[in-house]
Amino acid sequence: MKIPSNENRKRMFWFIAAGFMLLATQSLLGQTVETTETVERSETLISLLFKGGFVMIPLVLCSFMAVGLTIERFISLSGKTIAPDSLDDELEKVLGSSSPNKVAAGVEVCEQSNAVVSNIYRAAIDNWEADIEDADDAMSNAGRIQIKKLRRSIRWLRLIAGISPLLGLLGTVVGMIQSFQTVALSSMSIGKAELLAEGIYQAMVTTAAGLCIAIPTLVAFSYFSNQIDRRAELIETKGNDFLTKYFRNRFKLEA
Repeated sequence: MKIPSNENRKRMFWFIAAGFMLLATQSLLGQTVETTETVERSETLISLLFKGGFVMIPLVLCSFMAVGLTIERFISLSGKTIAPDSLDDELEKVLGSSSPNKVAAGVEVCEQSNAVVSNIYRAAIDNWEADIEDADDAMSNAGRIQIKKLRRSIRWLRLIAGISPLLGLLGTVVGMIQSFQTVALSSMSIGKAELLAEGIYQAMVTTAAGLCIAIPTLVAFSYFSNQIDRRAELIETKGNDFLTKYFRNRFKLEA
């Protein structure tokens, strides 16, 4: 089974969508505000991050983790990593030969491969002399294990998408408490509204940062979930083809 022809177009769409979201984030965090003296000043992304307080530290860590996991999953879930055609070609040369050591050679090929489907092939080769039902069961069990591993690999993205808004909300609540406390303890009777507004403005930075991290991360999680479903179908197709080629056909000839 080949990777769908529109795979690259879909990836390009997601990259473009992520780019627009990053531009929107920059526009949101880099907007121009006015001071109490009505003098305009430009807030940079770095200055806003520092104003977010201590909660920005885990939020920044979450953003780096989300970017790293997204890049890693793009690579790990590619068709060449899951089920490369080169692996099928190597196994065909080995298992299709008349060598008495072809089973051991097939196991060695699977062990040297980092492809996910190699574990499914290995399960069938280990049952080379067994009944076809045993080989089928072994491949099915190995396939379920590999799919579970793929799904576990994106759980961190879901966790980051869920916890980032909560961290942002926590930072906002703490910042607003500090702002009201500052106003309450201030001996000045004039300018409290401006002081409160600036404090709330700074406190809301964490909420904006949390949402800017959570939204693209959730999009990435949804995309990779869909990709894993596609890869599961690819693994199942590859396994059935392998079973038919080296087991069903062989048992028919022997019968």
